[in-house]
Amino acid sequence: MSANSVNSVDPSVAKIQGLELAEHHFGPLHRPTHATQSAWTNYSINRLQTNQKYRNIVSVSRKGSEGGSEENSMEVEGDSEEDSVDDEDGSEEDSGEDDDEYDKYSDEAWLLDSVKAYVSQIEVEMNFENGILQKCITILWNETELDDEDPRSTDHIVRIYSPTAPVYIDVHFQYYCRSRWSEVEWFYSIGYKIQRRPSATAGNALTIKSELKMSSPPDVHTRNGWQTLCWGYYDDSDGNYGKNWRRIECGQVELHEEGAVDVHEVLFGELEKPAESDSEATLAYHRSLTRGIRMLLAAVGISYQVACTDDERDKGPHDLMLEGLGDKWVGRGIRNACGLRLTRDAEDEQKGAQGRQEELKGYGEDDDDDEEDYDDDYGF
Repeated sequence: MSANSVNSVDPSVAKIQGLELAEHHFGPLHRPTHATQSAWTNYSINRLQTNQKYRNIVSVSRKGSEGGSEENSMEVEGDSEEDSVDDEDGSEEDSGEDDDEYDKYSDEAWLLDSVKAYVSQIEVEMNFENGILQKCITILWNETELDDEDPRSTDHIVRIYSPTAPVYIDVHFQYYCRSRWSEVEWFYSIGYKIQRRPSATAGNALTIKSELKMSSPPDVHTRNGWQTLCWGYYDDSDGNYGKNWRRIECGQVELHEEGAVDVHEVLFGELEKPAESDSEATLAYHRSLTRGIRMLLAAVGISYQVACTDDERDKGPHDLMLEGLGDKWVGRGIRNACGLRLTRDAEDEQKGAQGRQEELKGYGEDDDDDEEDYDDDYGF
């Protein structure tokens, strides 16, 4: 597909291709890397068509507000007001003005508001202009059910287009948490997939969904190029339910330093590892790596402050549960995967293991009066 197919209604840019095309529609880019003209052209067409088909973060605003950023004007260039897309693949049915606003009390508002808020925090940390990273995010799939103001369940996929290179990352978050009479049902899984050679076609949410495995949290992102970031759940097997239920937490961060480096390079460009003797540069290096992972989390509506010095503390989200007990193993796992281990990490890890062992006390005692039967069903 040529650039002309995207710019057919704009003769002034009909002949633009490559990096110039990307800069025209999505600029300013952040220190764009060298790549072939076809790579940048395909990236631009993919991003334009995906933004037209689904909801880009800066293209929507709460009802009654002043509307999205001026930067979102690029996503409808080359598209007529009469165009519509089939919603069978999770896309918006119409491209009218109603799709550009959302009710702040709706279930979808949680994801939109959270992504905007948490990604903007990263923009501030990096001294970026407001919206530079937000406009890179498009929601491809969103099934969220709120319990008051917090999510009871969510299953959503977002796409992060790199502001640096002609690549993107799809991120998937599956979550469920519900309190019952004597127990809590809880599980989640977060995974991502880097696409280094985007095609010149719009994304398809159903195709992406089919790549995932409908299974227990550790196995959701284990095929078709997907990589697991972290997962967790309360184990209710072997009769752990009813009055004898215990918070038997299972979970793991499956990220490694190579993966953290890959994520940073895709989102923000290459990062040179400094000499270990340069403590200040080394700390900055680790902060940059953790920020890349925090960007993946922020893009799916999760705020997680990862400590990088002994004076700082890990701080997880207030509206979601990523750790089932008091141990902040997600923050520690991300930090360790980024090559940083704090003085307290070994002790905290030991305390966390002890806490999980203490929860096992009393586990296995059968309650003959409890006739409820629970299946290991992690689907939605």
